Amino acid sequence: MEEITSFEKKINLGLSMNIFDEFYLINSQNKLIDKNVKLEQSKNPKITVVMTVYNNENNLLRCLRSIQNQSLKNIEIIIVDDCSTDNSVELIKQYQKEDPRIILIEHESNESPIKSRSDGIRMAKGKYITLIDGDDAFLHQDILKNSLYIAQTGDIDVIEFNYAKYNDKGFVEVAQFYYDLNLTNILYQPELSNKFINTNKYFRGGFSNRAIWGKLVRNEIFKKVLEYIGVEYENEYITLAEDTIMTIALFRSANSYYFIKELGYHYNIGKKGKNIVAKNKVCKPNNKIKDFSFFKFLKFLVTKAGKDEKNQIMAYREMTLGVNYKKYLKKCKMGKKHYEIIYFIFDKILEFEFLNKERKDNIIRLRNKFFKKKNIEKIKHF
Repeated sequence: MEEITSFEKKINLGLSMNIFDEFYLINSQNKLIDKNVKLEQSKNPKITVVMTVYNNENNLLRCLRSIQNQSLKNIEIIIVDDCSTDNSVELIKQYQKEDPRIILIEHESNESPIKSRSDGIRMAKGKYITLIDGDDAFLHQDILKNSLYIAQTGDIDVIEFNYAKYNDKGFVEVAQFYYDLNLTNILYQPELSNKFINTNKYFRGGFSNRAIWGKLVRNEIFKKVLEYIGVEYENEYITLAEDTIMTIALFRSANSYYFIKELGYHYNIGKKGKNIVAKNKVCKPNNKIKDFSFFKFLKFLVTKAGKDEKNQIMAYREMTLGVNYKKYLKKCKMGKKHYEIIYFIFDKILEFEFLNKERKDNIIRLRNKFFKKKNIEKIKHF
């Protein structure tokens, strides 16, 4: 631990105060900075970068250059295109000619962010894996090298690095999610799950950073994450907060975790270019039915709870405290599928073994409040 702390101090001292200006200068070039470095596809890459793309042609160059210009060269770059309709694929194929480390996966039909990430993870050969969205970027050239050093020195499953938010006008703010938690040591299970999941009142308020990017994860741990989620849920089309499911699975699957304050990720909060599409495969896109990713998330939590009391408590808290019922009932025109899912959740949560009579009565009251007569009619098969 002392070696890691000493290394971090050296990093912070060595970083330029003009890091944002340097970022734009380095990663906006038409050609690679390191012209004299021979790039080769490795059979045993140290890190696999999984880059997900959907109509990102306007941001693609900056994102890719931030990967290619990393000081760590022994990397694998897997780009998953989720059936883009712009020139993203053509641009990627051009970049492949200059860099043999790039591997392109093309979906035949539009899938989902989770599916794109999962396909890249399954194919990854690197000892560690990191995810990046096609309109984001790595903030400076040494972030992968530094994160890998700390991960290997401490034999750590997950390294999370800090990030800065930006939009079309420039940088907005530097995120400091975990500063107030005083995470100065490596977290091991069960403290890891307790710190980020079980001790929180409910995710929306207490769960700090649900993004799955900005993390360096041991390959086999990411494979466990996919097992935790399951293929059935992975294939669901989620357009909002799909990171949450993967992040929770990560906290459940990892044995050790460490957060570094070093700025490493450049997060685009602009509206254009994210690798999602404006449709929902379950609900008709009539502009009246909102995306029901959160409902799917609740169903996932309840389904995963099983007989494990910690999982049950986590699902119970999110169900009873995290749902803004008024918002969904009054501001959204919900479809039949929404009600089917919520009815399923209420029904299953009543089977939780840790619930006493008072808690069960509370769940029943919530269910009765949610499912008034006019709503029950929308789920005729129940």
